[in-house]
Amino acid sequence: MKKKLAMLLTAVLMTASITACGAAGSTEAPAETADSTQAEAPAGEDHLARIKAAGKITIATEGVWAPFTYHDETTDELVGFDVEVAAAIAEKLGVEADFKEVAFDGGLTGVTTGTFDMMANGVDVTDDRKETYDFTEAYAYDHAVVVTLASNNDITSFDDLNGRTTANSAGSTYEAMGKEHGATVSNVDTLGETMTLVLNGTVDATINANTSAQDYFNTTGTTELKVAATDPEVTMYAIPLAKGADNDSLREEINKAIAELRSEGKLKEISEKYFGADITSD
Repeated sequence: MKKKLAMLLTAVLMTASITACGAAGSTEAPAETADSTQAEAPAGEDHLARIKAAGKITIATEGVWAPFTYHDETTDELVGFDVEVAAAIAEKLGVEADFKEVAFDGGLTGVTTGTFDMMANGVDVTDDRKETYDFTEAYAYDHAVVVTLASNNDITSFDDLNGRTTANSAGSTYEAMGKEHGATVSNVDTLGETMTLVLNGTVDATINANTSAQDYFNTTGTTELKVAATDPEVTMYAIPLAKGADNDSLREEINKAIAELRSEGKLKEISEKYFGADITSD
């Protein structure tokens, strides 16, 4: 009887010991998970802190708008004025530049939703966009122009676009300008497509950045197109960030980076590389 009682007590003690070990294991696992989650997204940190913790900043860009953002024909590498400026800003922030190629309107939407940390794509500052985005200081300046066939003498101003057709990227300022002046706008993805549509007579004109138009003329050597009108108002290119206090420190750091790149002559150097002129000073 004593022997049976001793065996029963031993079994009970072993069961209790195993149960205790299991409970300890269950407690440790959630604690480890909590620590891991906290390391990924520490409470109370703003956008800049999260970017630095990740070690990279995601940058939306089209990759099809030369010379701002495009692919080198030989290497297929993503290059361009905006690409190099954004990479230089990322370096100043101490993180890697992680470029994501998307359509223009998709890039802007992605900044709003948090899919992308910022966008570098010749995004010009407008009153309408200021309602949705907090912009950094401008890093380049330009003018919008109307491009037509060289033989077209009917369009000599933006107002002459009324009742005519243009082609531009969806969501771009140039699309909005065309509509504001009464044009019917066709949406295309690339600068080359807009020029082709003008060349083959599908549309009457395209509104675009003067820098891009001149680069297209120089690169292709075409004499069939011309700048028919130039907007006297200066276009300011800046980095759009999602509105809110979460981006205050990020905007300050990007502004600081832009100021340093300008004072160091880096912005001018990149500009002259892609445009043959300095467009980084107002």
